[in-house]
Amino acid sequence: MQVPIPLYKKVLSYLIPISIEKTIGKNLTVLQIQVYCNQLMLVTPRAIYSYGIKYNPFRKSFAYIKNDISQINSFLLLGTGLGSALKILQDKYHQFPSSTLVDNDEDILNLSIKYMDLNRRKNVNWVCDDAVNFLRNNTKRFDLIGIDIFRDLVQPEFTYSKSFVELCNETLTPQGICVFNMILNDDNKIVEIESLLKLHFKKVKFLIDGVNTYFIAYASS
Repeated sequence: MQVPIPLYKKVLSYLIPISIEKTIGKNLTVLQIQVYCNQLMLVTPRAIYSYGIKYNPFRKSFAYIKNDISQINSFLLLGTGLGSALKILQDKYHQFPSSTLVDNDEDILNLSIKYMDLNRRKNVNWVCDDAVNFLRNNTKRFDLIGIDIFRDLVQPEFTYSKSFVELCNETLTPQGICVFNMILNDDNKIVEIESLLKLHFKKVKFLIDGVNTYFIAYASS
């Protein structure tokens, strides 16, 4: 059950972010739960990891694939944050896929479980694991995969690798979709990543949103 937020804090949150809880996560990262505009946020001193149903990386990319969302029965999220991606599927699109939320920081997973009320239908699992290790050992295929792996604003190099992209494609169902949230340095890097994805997926589209680029990739098999 979701931890209740006092009404006065919800009201004040329309003016300024209101702190709810602070903890130290993996690698001594300061993690803070805030409520802002009545949406729960997970923030570090440098980055926003989640922002309820207003979290742009999945709010905007899911809007692009909205005609496919009704067919999604299984969902994998690599890089959980609070689980905004699943919250958007549930609250905005009224879809409750069987879901696996993976993060290598147990403190982040515990905050997701504590605050987001994602498991009302008892079909959500939180897994503490490295994304690559999870994909290598996983035997299940998913209709939708979201990749949102960062440490603050730094994206691990492996998320750009051929082997990781191959693992993501192999983990999709035949009609599956993979959404990559990335922060890239320049247009040349966007072209490079798009070319890499096109080698492994049937169709690739991208959306630029400020410093973020969202790649939507459709399974090749």
